[in-house]
Amino acid sequence: MIVMSAEQPAPIQLASQEWQQPTLPVLKVVYPGDAVTVVGCCHMITDAELTMVAEKAEQTFLAYKQTPHHERAAILERLAAGIQQHAENLAKLITLECGKPIKLSNDEVNRAIEVCRGYANQLAVNENRVVQVQGREATIRPFPVGPVLAITPYNFPLNLVVHKVAPAIAAGCSITVKPSSKTPLTALYLGRLAAEAGYNALQVVPAESAVAEKLVKMPVFKKFSFTGSDSVGWRLAQQSATKKITLECGGNAACIINDVPDNKLKTVARRLAHGAFDYSGQSCIAVQRVLVKKDLLEELTPLLIQEARNLVVGNPLLPETDIGPMITPEDVFRVRNLIKNTINTGGNVVYGGNTYNALTMNPTIFNRTAPAMAINTDEVFGPVMTLEGYDDFDAALATANTSRYGLQVGVYTQDWQKTQRAYDVMDVGGVMLNDVPTTRLDVLPYGGVKASGLGREGVMTGIAEMSVLKTLVMDRTFGQ
Repeated sequence: MIVMSAEQPAPIQLASQEWQQPTLPVLKVVYPGDAVTVVGCCHMITDAELTMVAEKAEQTFLAYKQTPHHERAAILERLAAGIQQHAENLAKLITLECGKPIKLSNDEVNRAIEVCRGYANQLAVNENRVVQVQGREATIRPFPVGPVLAITPYNFPLNLVVHKVAPAIAAGCSITVKPSSKTPLTALYLGRLAAEAGYNALQVVPAESAVAEKLVKMPVFKKFSFTGSDSVGWRLAQQSATKKITLECGGNAACIINDVPDNKLKTVARRLAHGAFDYSGQSCIAVQRVLVKKDLLEELTPLLIQEARNLVVGNPLLPETDIGPMITPEDVFRVRNLIKNTINTGGNVVYGGNTYNALTMNPTIFNRTAPAMAINTDEVFGPVMTLEGYDDFDAALATANTSRYGLQVGVYTQDWQKTQRAYDVMDVGGVMLNDVPTTRLDVLPYGGVKASGLGREGVMTGIAEMSVLKTLVMDRTFGQ
C-alpha cells in the first residue's frame, strides 16, 4: 500500500503486535500508558508519493463535487451509523493511541456520531439566496472550494478529524487528512468507515512534518484546515496565502467566578476540577486560569481541592479513571519543569505539584502567581490550574484578556449586566456563561481570535468554511 486512502483502508486491529505493511517507512504507534507497547503500525508517505496524493485529491474532487445534497446527506448518515456500529473498537483505539480515559473516549465517539448527523441535517437548509439589485436579479450560491488539506492533533483523534471530514463531505469537497503521528490509527479507521459509507474522496496520509509541509505548499489544495499549536499553525498559514484557511491554535482558557448561589459552589468546584484536569488537561479549552471574587475564594478553595482529590488517576482503560497518562514522557518532563519554575518564581502549590508516575501527572493547583508567569501566559496542555482572587469584575476581565490567546472563557455570574459586559469586551471566540470554558457544543461555531486562530468550525458554519460564494446576475429585461 502506498497511500493510506479511504479506498484502500489499512487492516484495523487493537492488539499490540505490528501490522504487516509491504512498504517503508513504517510508523509505530506506542501506547502512552507504558510508552512501550506497540498499538499498531502504518505507512508514512514519502516525498516520492506527494504527486500521487495531489493527483488523487484533484481527481476525487472532480468526481465528487457534483454529488447532489441528498446523496451527501445519505453518506453522512451512513458514516454516523458506521461509527456507531464500531463505537466500542473506536473508543478502545482512541484510549490505546492517546491515553485518554475510556469514558472520555466513549464521549468522543458519541460526539463524532452527532457531528455527522448534524451536517446531514444541515444539508436540508437551502443556502441559495435570490435578491433584487438595481433592476437585476441576483442568485448567490455556495460552491465547494476544492480539494481540502487538513492537519489534526493527537488529543481528539476521532472528533477533530470528523470536524474536518464531515463538512468536506457536506460541502462537496475532497479532503486529505494528515493526522498526528502519535494517533494516526483512529483516522485510518475512520477512512475505512467513510469508504464503506460511499465517500471515496478521503485520503488519510500519515507523514513526517517536513513531508506534510510540502503538502501545505501544493497549489492543488484550495483550503487548509489546521488544529494544533499556534507556532506551527501560523507558520504554515503564511505558506498558504492563496488558500482559504481555518486555524484552531489553542489557548490558556480563563474562568471568572464572580457570584454563585450558595448551593451551587460545590458544583462549580466540580466543573472546574474536571475542566482543568480530565485527560491530563490535554485540551485547548482546558481550564487553566481561574479568577475568583475574593469573598468567594476562601470558601471555594477547599471545595476545589477536594474535587481534585476525588479525581481518579491511573489506568485509562478502567471506566472510573479521569486522569490517565500524558501523551509522552517528554510531556510529563515539560509540565514538571513548568511547575518547578513556577515555584522558583514565587508560585505557591495549593494542591499536587508532583507526578503519579513517570508517565502520568497528578493534578496541580497554584496560587500567588503573577499574570506574566509562563504558567499563565503559555498554553500548559497539562493538569495545572492557577487560582487567584480579584476585587473588581472589570479588572478580572482585563486580566483574562491579557492573554495572547482568545479561544473561550467561562464566566459565572447571575448579573445580566456583567454577562453582557463579558460578552462585549472579552477577546475570545466563545463565552460560556455559568460554565467552564472547556464546554464545546459541536453544532455551534467554534474557534478563536488573536493567536488562537481564525475561521470557525462547527455544524452551523463548517460548510461555509469549505465553500466559496458564486453570484449569478441576470438582466431579465434584456431582449424585451
